[in-house]
Amino acid sequence: MEKQSTPIPRPLAERWRDVRLRHVPVLAYLAGIGAAFYLWNQHWTPSNFVGEVQATVANITSAQDGRLGSVAVRQFDRVAKGQVLGRVTAQTQDAANASLAAMRADLEIMRGRMILDQHRNDQNYQQQRVDYLEQRVELAIARSKLRFAQNELERNERLRAENIVSQFDYELALDNRDALAAEVQEREALVAETGKVLESIKPSGPATRDPLVLDSIDEAIKAQEEQLRVTAETLLRSPIDGVVTRIYRNPGENITAGEALITISGERGENIIGFLRQPLSFEPKAGDVVLVRSRGNRQQVGQARIVKVGARLELFTQPLRVRGFDSSQERGLPVLIDLPEGLPLYPGELVDLVLKN
Repeated sequence: MEKQSTPIPRPLAERWRDVRLRHVPVLAYLAGIGAAFYLWNQHWTPSNFVGEVQATVANITSAQDGRLGSVAVRQFDRVAKGQVLGRVTAQTQDAANASLAAMRADLEIMRGRMILDQHRNDQNYQQQRVDYLEQRVELAIARSKLRFAQNELERNERLRAENIVSQFDYELALDNRDALAAEVQEREALVAETGKVLESIKPSGPATRDPLVLDSIDEAIKAQEEQLRVTAETLLRSPIDGVVTRIYRNPGENITAGEALITISGERGENIIGFLRQPLSFEPKAGDVVLVRSRGNRQQVGQARIVKVGARLELFTQPLRVRGFDSSQERGLPVLIDLPEGLPLYPGELVDLVLKN
């Protein structure tokens, strides 16, 4: 009877070698397919549509042409509503002088008329009154020059702190401001004294000519002085709380009315604007639930709702998620979506949106 042969025992290392040669490649292949499927689903396949977080943006402009006197903020500074951002000089020095010189010319014409029309007995009073009005015009011109000199001094002080202008230029602007301040003080005293003298020699009887002519000149001078005082300088104030994102002009540059000078952006997003690409696979409506997924290494998901749906397709920039491509121009239907609670999002951040059926 033939004996049954016993198998030769195999070493453990040889068995492990067989496992590695037969089974490990299959397991590695399946793991690679699973990883590829996961990466494709998470990072490569496009979502239903893409949205952008929006915030309030305000452009600061000037209502009049002029010169930007100063800018009190820098880019990325946080500002509060009503805070002064800068100053705009609505008139140049030449324009202010020309405006007041025109008033002086009108006074010269009126003085000539009064010399011809008034009687000799009240000629001195009328002459004194015209001289008083001329002194007020000269005072208004001196005050206007002083305002411009003060703005120039402040500008040179800031530029000196940044080592842009020399100490000599700053001292020259300071001397000019002090000289004009002294001139204004002297002219104010002269106008006050002349006014007292004029009041003391005012005729007690009725004038031989209609006093409305001189009164109209007096009112015109007051209106011109008030206009120069109000329009000589305009303050730029922030209409919202936010951050300075752009400064378009530098101090000293001439600006035009309606030109954007500073842009203020809100620090928090207010809503999400998304665009459904063509062809539209579904019809969105207000109240539909949308899943909002942030991008980045730590993706977070929140739930929001559609607030409004646009009425027409609009052109928008579609960011491509495939590496090596930037963006493309497409047309899509805009939808407005509220912000999901508890999901931190920056204004301008791109998010992936998925409409839940």
